[in-house]
Amino acid sequence: MDMKGTNGLEDGEDVDSQAQSIREAYRKGTSAAIRNVIDEIDRQAKKRVESGFNEISFTLGVSNCFLIIVFFCNYPEHFWLLYFIQGLYFFPVKFMELMRKVPNQVFYLLDFCWIMNFLGIISLVILMFSRGISRYVHKVLFHAAFGIACGPLLGSTMSLPFVSLIFHDVSSMTSVFIHIFPPLLFYCMRWNADDVKDSWPNTFLLDYEVNFFPKPGLSFEETVFGSTIIFYFLWFVPYTAWQLVVGLNLPKNEGKYDTVFHSNMRDGACGMMGKTLWNRSSADSLKQSKTNDFEFRDFVAYMTIHVIAFLTSLLILAYPCSLSRYAHGTLLSICAVICVWRGSKRYTYYSTKMYSQLIRKQFSDDLIPQEDEGGSKES
Repeated sequence: MDMKGTNGLEDGEDVDSQAQSIREAYRKGTSAAIRNVIDEIDRQAKKRVESGFNEISFTLGVSNCFLIIVFFCNYPEHFWLLYFIQGLYFFPVKFMELMRKVPNQVFYLLDFCWIMNFLGIISLVILMFSRGISRYVHKVLFHAAFGIACGPLLGSTMSLPFVSLIFHDVSSMTSVFIHIFPPLLFYCMRWNADDVKDSWPNTFLLDYEVNFFPKPGLSFEETVFGSTIIFYFLWFVPYTAWQLVVGLNLPKNEGKYDTVFHSNMRDGACGMMGKTLWNRSSADSLKQSKTNDFEFRDFVAYMTIHVIAFLTSLLILAYPCSLSRYAHGTLLSICAVICVWRGSKRYTYYSTKMYSQLIRKQFSDDLIPQEDEGGSKES
């Protein structure tokens, strides 16, 4: 009896010792996970601060939006000057940011939206300091700029997910600037033309009829449709040639440079095209995305889609904007709401989901649902 009791006591001590060891190991593992969570949260916080997530940047971003609204509503005749001044700030800042990226993203600035904004700034400089420009050149420039701003740029504002009002992030605010600022500007130029002419009589004429489609007695380039297409292909042809000769090979095999085409292909366009157009396997598309070695037919399809999107936005968006200030204003309001909504999603993620995901990742083993005796999972 004594021996049995002793054995039972020893067995119990062994069980207690094992349980204590397990608890100690669990505590150590949990402590390590907690430290990892804290370290990761600190890293994310540092990353947000480095990107400008602080009181000053947020205040400046919100204040700038109020400034834009004040100028747009109360001083439309001077809105072009606000665009010009802010462009002189946003463009160099964006250039420096892209230069610091790894891989270098400076060739993103060759994309259509960027080139058209650069040309817009250059056109304003020409108009400000050149008094000998003919009425014909004024008209062609205005029609082309109106079509580009209220067509593809307005359409990009609606469709591109990164065009969002994230007030503290200069990069995001620059994307908003180059996409929605031009349609705002040409609302003022088109529907407040008299105020603009009276305030800047030697800079902007704006006393000619705005015609969207060609008609008898009117040359192709003197219409919004014609001049916009001409300017688009003045970008399209050199850009396509540059991609074929230089651009397509830049990011291959972990190259130092990236392009917008390669970025979009990696973000899902390669898989979509492979599945929809070429019956390419997902594995092959994934391999191409990892090596940036895309097929020539992918580039042809990509640029074809670009042309189709351009023409569609020109007809669906720019045409109504040329006819009615109410249509123009409504589309601008829709774009503003979309940008605010996208930004709110990002701030919601920052304040709720981001940190919960970090914690779940660190405690993933402990949070795996346990199966009960019946085989169902407990959450």
